[in-house]
Amino acid sequence: MNVQIFNRIAALAIFLLATHSVYAQKGSVNGIVTDATTKETIIGGNISLQGTLSRAATDLNGKFQLADVTPGPYNLIVTYIGYQPQTLPIVIENGKTLEVAVTLRSESTQMESVTITARANMQNATALIAERKNATTVVQKIGAQEMDRKGLGDVSEGIAQVSGVSMGNNKALFVRGLGDRYNNATLNGLPIPSTNPDMKLIPLDIFPSSIVENIAVVKSYTTPFYGDFSGGTVDIVTKGYPSKPYFKVSLSSGYNSIVTGKSDFLMSPRATRGFFGFDKSRREMPAIVAQTNSYNSSEGGALMNPGFNTDWTPYSTTAPINRGISIAGGNRFFLKNDKRIGYLFNLGHKVGYSYEDGTSALYNAQASPSYHYDTHNYGYRTNSTALMSLTYGPNNHSNYTFTGLVVNQSNDNVFENVGTHADIDNSIMGRRNTLVQNDLFAGQLNSNYDFSDRLKLTWAVGYTKTIGSIPDRVQNTFEEGSQGYILSNRNNADNHRFFSELNDDEASGKVELDVKPKNETSALKNYQLGVNAKYKFRDFAARQIDTRIMNRNVVDLNDVDAELSESNLESGDWEYKETYYAANKYNANLGIAAPYVNFNFNWNDKWNLVAGIRAEISNQSLDYKTGRDAEDAPFRNNTISQVDILPGATLKYLLNEKSNILLAGSRTMSRPLFVEVAPFRLNNATATAEQQGNPYLKNSSNYNLDLKYEFYPSRGELMAVSLFGKYIKDPIEMMQLASSEAIFSYVNSNQAIIAGVELEFNRNLGSLFQTESKVLANASIGFNGSYMYNKIQFEDERILELSKQGSPVAPTNRARSLYGASPYLVNLDLSYKADWTKTTNTMFTVAYSTFGKRLFVAGSQGAGDIFEMPFNSLDMQINTSFNNHFGFDISISNILNPAVKFEQEFDSQNLSFSEFKKGLTLGASLSYNF
Repeated sequence: MNVQIFNRIAALAIFLLATHSVYAQKGSVNGIVTDATTKETIIGGNISLQGTLSRAATDLNGKFQLADVTPGPYNLIVTYIGYQPQTLPIVIENGKTLEVAVTLRSESTQMESVTITARANMQNATALIAERKNATTVVQKIGAQEMDRKGLGDVSEGIAQVSGVSMGNNKALFVRGLGDRYNNATLNGLPIPSTNPDMKLIPLDIFPSSIVENIAVVKSYTTPFYGDFSGGTVDIVTKGYPSKPYFKVSLSSGYNSIVTGKSDFLMSPRATRGFFGFDKSRREMPAIVAQTNSYNSSEGGALMNPGFNTDWTPYSTTAPINRGISIAGGNRFFLKNDKRIGYLFNLGHKVGYSYEDGTSALYNAQASPSYHYDTHNYGYRTNSTALMSLTYGPNNHSNYTFTGLVVNQSNDNVFENVGTHADIDNSIMGRRNTLVQNDLFAGQLNSNYDFSDRLKLTWAVGYTKTIGSIPDRVQNTFEEGSQGYILSNRNNADNHRFFSELNDDEASGKVELDVKPKNETSALKNYQLGVNAKYKFRDFAARQIDTRIMNRNVVDLNDVDAELSESNLESGDWEYKETYYAANKYNANLGIAAPYVNFNFNWNDKWNLVAGIRAEISNQSLDYKTGRDAEDAPFRNNTISQVDILPGATLKYLLNEKSNILLAGSRTMSRPLFVEVAPFRLNNATATAEQQGNPYLKNSSNYNLDLKYEFYPSRGELMAVSLFGKYIKDPIEMMQLASSEAIFSYVNSNQAIIAGVELEFNRNLGSLFQTESKVLANASIGFNGSYMYNKIQFEDERILELSKQGSPVAPTNRARSLYGASPYLVNLDLSYKADWTKTTNTMFTVAYSTFGKRLFVAGSQGAGDIFEMPFNSLDMQINTSFNNHFGFDISISNILNPAVKFEQEFDSQNLSFSEFKKGLTLGASLSYNF
């Protein structure tokens, strides 16, 4: 046996030596690329050997390497966006390394298509700004390196750094004052559905920054985009294969000043898998209950022992530190006949704890509280991701890339509210334990094929499955008596279990042909013919299993299960009593097919016009029941079928090689979301307001105009100012209905007008002050801000129309600002890089942001509007790299720890609707790059 093992080891050693000897017969090229004028190194430059598949991109120091090159003569091709390409004849010799230095000269910026001969590094800010200089849309991007420098952990934190963009406290995205429903999200250019039934956009914090190459926020419409475009489109570009092999392991931890070490932190009991975010299966509805249409334990038999696995009582523990781990790697291989394969993978898992101690209240027209509670919100969240990207290039003219992404996100939340309600004599306490587990499974195949220099084909297909689950949410309501708290029996819904599951399946595809005319002197430089399509199907079902409480004993709040036990269920002290509610189930689908054409004209290397038109054919169908429908009633149907002709045009004038002016105009539209038309009722906490959909909603029409000036002082620097305006006919807004109950629903108002200005500024301090100081040369400042006017209008005839439809509204203010729109937004950051040695450096970054007050809830029946009030946010990030292998990062977030306040406005005073603090968070991470 030992001889066999020895022989195998010897054979392996001989194989490795033979392999090494083969590679030793090859040569390599090392080099550096610089700007011919400024002498600055160029980051993300594309390097290739003509006639081969040897490719590389310059690193942060402008350097590159092409290894394992067969000896012989070659042409070395160096390209970079905005520079003249350079071709150098070189000779590779056996076992030798050739050193080269390449300089590139800037060229006049044109908007025609740019051919990239190697995979560019689109993670750094310099490369993204250079790409933006050639862009034909109003677009801003933030790359992985900038997100890392600022300590941004996920996509939602990243796009909040873009001018005119803000994230609401509920993680909703607002672009130029337009909320979630007016924006789109795509993954590598293909649409991706939401895991949250209440939102159009997938929760963007589901994507950790470790899997992202860059994030683009496109604010002006062009015809290749889907026409449901009002605020903007967020495109999340995942990382692709690297130019050289790497393997990286990272560990992270975090301390929060409010929650870490809190000894009475409430959590739901769970099995071990719950700590990793996979507790859904343990909390699923028991089979004996699932087999019924309406479960009532009083029917006896086996129904008296249903076997629910979620306890009514949370348990108390000490909150530990936040923690996370990620493993990433990638490589590329060159095969025979110039074929190549590249891959990248990223595995990550992180957990975090949160606690918010605050207040919540709602006031009527007389400024008297409808309810007023002290609130305690305990949260345990997890995020697990797995990304795989595989690229195959059969030749120099084509490639195929498959991207697979699996995400599991969970939020286990215990929410308590204690206080008074206008309809209840005694003080009450509500406790709700909710697990939300969201899963995403996405697969995409992208390809491009160059038939010739004049004809190029790109296509992509994708399928995404999202599952949003709330398994066995439990709620208890207690009334305070003379001896203590007792279980409330005012309403069977006061104490209940709730189950819901959303399943979204979305298939999408696109194909585009890019054609250049034979006449190279023609003003028409190229045009695109394309079509994109998608089909989305949603199945949603929910059940709420209420209880009927007969025994009114004093309850131990730390052991509610002793009162609501199965033994007491059998003895008749209480019972499960589910009432069938028809609106708890709906099915919906949306099909879109849209051909388009886009033309690109250029005159005198100064004027560029990109203009096109899109015909979007859509059919949106909803099968639903109302709350009044009987169990055996047929489903109702609401269908919106429409053909929209959507033009878009961008005119760009190049003032000189450093500045340009861009004018863009378009017509787009907005569709109601499934949740906005489905009459399902959602309640977020005990004894608080509910929201439901409105089947009578219709599409909105949008008219958009942008004017932008951009100035690029030097590589990686930018100054820009934008003016924008929008007119929306029949915008969709959420409002409180004129009802005895606190119910919010969605309605079409008459019109909305939005106008504003955006400013951007990114400069190196050495360049700004024109000094050779090394300290200032290593420092940079970034600023973006926006100021906006917005107004939405309700007229008498629209209010009468809504009342006839069964959605009576009585807005306190007929003219007001849009939901979520801030009059101003400010982001400011200052960075400094300290170079300790050639291979060791530290980047210090301080980031500040604030916003103007924004509408949270529109008032009704004389009650005031509710606004989220401004606060100042200050973060600091310290990133250190040792010897190109070790990394150690420190982050300090929410340094000022301001109170997050919501206030309801009245003529005489402002009253607090909600208030809480999030605490200061100190984080650290350690990584090693093998």
